[in-house]
Amino acid sequence: MDQSAKKSFNFVNLSHPGELKDEQTKLRIRHLAMTEVGKLRRKPKTRRARNEMVLQLREPTSTGPTNTLVLERFGAGGVDPFGPFPIEMNDVSRALIANIFRNNSNHQKLLRGSWYPIGISDAAVFHSVLANSQLYIDMCRKGALVCKDSPESLMHHHKTISLVQKMVNDPRKHRSDVLLGGIGALMCHDFIIGANETYTKHKEALVKTLELRGGIDTITKENMRITLTWADLAGSFQMDTPPVFPMPDKWLEDSWFHPSLPRPYSPISLTWKQEMPMQIDWISIFDDIFQRTYLEQALSDDQRESAVTTGCWMEPILIRLLSIRPLYKGSTPENITEEVCRLGTLLFLCPLWREMGANPVRGGVFLEKLLWLFNHYMIDWGELKPLLIWTVYFAAIEAPGAFEKDQFVFMLAMLMNGMQIKEWDDLIQLLKGVLWVENIFAGGDSTVRDGVMAIVSVASMGEDGA
Repeated sequence: MDQSAKKSFNFVNLSHPGELKDEQTKLRIRHLAMTEVGKLRRKPKTRRARNEMVLQLREPTSTGPTNTLVLERFGAGGVDPFGPFPIEMNDVSRALIANIFRNNSNHQKLLRGSWYPIGISDAAVFHSVLANSQLYIDMCRKGALVCKDSPESLMHHHKTISLVQKMVNDPRKHRSDVLLGGIGALMCHDFIIGANETYTKHKEALVKTLELRGGIDTITKENMRITLTWADLAGSFQMDTPPVFPMPDKWLEDSWFHPSLPRPYSPISLTWKQEMPMQIDWISIFDDIFQRTYLEQALSDDQRESAVTTGCWMEPILIRLLSIRPLYKGSTPENITEEVCRLGTLLFLCPLWREMGANPVRGGVFLEKLLWLFNHYMIDWGELKPLLIWTVYFAAIEAPGAFEKDQFVFMLAMLMNGMQIKEWDDLIQLLKGVLWVENIFAGGDSTVRDGVMAIVSVASMGEDGA
């Protein structure tokens, strides 16, 4: 055989589709491609050569709106055209998968290393992955959360429902992982659009399915275990209900501190333990958050990478916060104080969770419960008043509408006035003395600052006039 006819292969190994955007990777691919082009130009045009197909790699154009998907004829934006997808793919479905891995995508990145392998394992779950990707594209285009399906996402969602229903009707599938994955996918879809009633029904179905097969411990695949626990946590967070599934081993490991690690000093924690030594549930969680942010600066690159793969310390903390219920013990001032701080901590964690890749993160239920508590109970916070101000500040930051935001802005201004805090910088220093993450909260919300300071200045003028 002629040596010139022999084929040589050069491989560029990638661990993630996003690496195609790396400059060194692109240079490597171009170098190999041009080497082959040079060889072809030097070779005689044999019959075999005339029948070869040449694929050209092109950079997506940067023109057009940022939320427009650039469709490549072969591969659709970095998606392997020969990937092991459970359905026949076309340009639209490839684009929906490509959206999941785009660096500037608003798609749910949290735990992608766990849920994506589940998503491509079965057609029912995969159609839900496509439906959810379309919902994230819709959110990006609208610049707001969505509360219902678009025609495009609804098409895939209906296919998921139909395929899951077939599994439910087949006794052979009642204890299968594919049925668990399908129900979990429906729960995730409900969570994205905020369909809490439907989510609750699907969660009940998942619990019954797990009971049929002997409980959640019968799940042997870590990625399935993590994915289902995430589906449980996501809806529980959105409705502020206790999660029903115990934490996976990976999350338990991430929540554990080695005894040799330093425990930073927190003045507000010491004050709490002196004022309310019997209220230990919330303060133990607060201490762990304080230590975690102190040791790891909350959101290092390693933490972001861990969040995208299997989770990190955030998920165990959220499960613990959602599991404690101070008001179940009664409406004493101590229990009310602890409940306010529980809600405030959940609101404080909302921006951090988003930064780790969670989307959507809806904190509306925590705001509603706070307003209800403030309207029905008047308690003396004493030396713990910084915790009250800290809670109200993050409620004002998280409030989605002008009406709710104005209420918390007014409360914050009145609390500042009561503590003789006249400058915004002084308020920020007080907040930092409670719990703060500089690279997330620096700058804050200018509308909150301007609204608070306008009220504070008017109140100060009234005092001066008096």
